[in-house]
Amino acid sequence: MLGPVRSESLGQLAFEKLEQYILSGKIEPGQKLNEAALARTLMISRGPLREAIGRLEGRGLVTRMINRQPEVTSLTNKQLLELFIYREAIEGMAARQAAINITEGELKRLKMLLDSHETDTKIKDQSGYFQGTGNTDFHLYIAFVSRNERLKEALAGPIYAILRLYRRRLSQLPGRSQEALKEHRAIVEAIENRDPVLAERIMREHISAGSKNITLYFKQKKLKISANF
Repeated sequence: MLGPVRSESLGQLAFEKLEQYILSGKIEPGQKLNEAALARTLMISRGPLREAIGRLEGRGLVTRMINRQPEVTSLTNKQLLELFIYREAIEGMAARQAAINITEGELKRLKMLLDSHETDTKIKDQSGYFQGTGNTDFHLYIAFVSRNERLKEALAGPIYAILRLYRRRLSQLPGRSQEALKEHRAIVEAIENRDPVLAERIMREHISAGSKNITLYFKQKKLKISANF
């Protein structure tokens, strides 16, 4: 028989729903999280909701300040550029190690992952490049097959959550989703050829190409905000 929903279960459900809202863009970076309004929307008490917000803060997706409502983490242009520079170095090394350590089975799965991305309607109509979590995320899977725990830890913590928050939005810029898919294919080809130097170079170029859209993203964001006033 089904038992009652425990308070910790409500906290988990609230966490998953809020994370989905944030990553999908329903709640934007910098937006305040009104506990009373969210509790009504999710039809839960404030206890489980605060637990969920605390977990999102641990992931880096929510920021709290004294005597202020929690808000979705928001980075400046400079902060996001710095994060991409860090990402370029870490992910470049992950691709290098993947070319050395990946198994044939993992290579097959990596190709299948990109095949599934290629059939995504959002990528086809260039409205964005949205990936899953964990090993269904292309970049995190490359870190996994690198066999380097330090690299995986560097990418799978709070940095990963913040990257997902912004990477999703950057992929919605015109033409970027199709370009990113082609670049992913080139990375896989270098890994398949067991060429660590080339794999690292192409991954670095891929991350650098994405970072060039950051300034455009912030310009569009500023124009959007101005249009609402």
